[in-house]
Amino acid sequence: MQPHPPGGSAVPEPLMRVVVAAAAAVMLALGVVVPAVAQAPQFAPAWRAAAELRLAAQRAAPAEVPRPMFAATFAPRVRRHQRQTGETLMLIGAGAIVAGAIVGGGGGTVLIVGGLACAGYGFYLYDQ
Repeated sequence: MQPHPPGGSAVPEPLMRVVVAAAAAVMLALGVVVPAVAQAPQFAPAWRAAAELRLAAQRAAPAEVPRPMFAATFAPRVRRHQRQTGETLMLIGAGAIVAGAIVGGGGGTVLIVGGLACAGYGFYLYDQ
């Protein structure tokens, strides 16, 4: 055991740890440790009120509300999207045809055929 420094505690350190642990256990067992006001949820009353309103709305709503699977208002937007995709594919196909004509040879032929297929599919989408 080491000598204690002047003015230090006369209680050995292991005994002090046991005393502190026992005091903490007693405080927890007695419920002395409670959350402080600053730790309380600030919006708890609002959360409870929102939950009660949501439950009331769910209880008041009919059990089954028929909803359409596909809204007719979205049909023009889908068609427009297909038109834009078709235009893009036609431009890519035209670029591939021009690149194939410049390159020439077997690789150029492949580019031209691929460009024709891409432009043809783009025209198909654009025409629908």
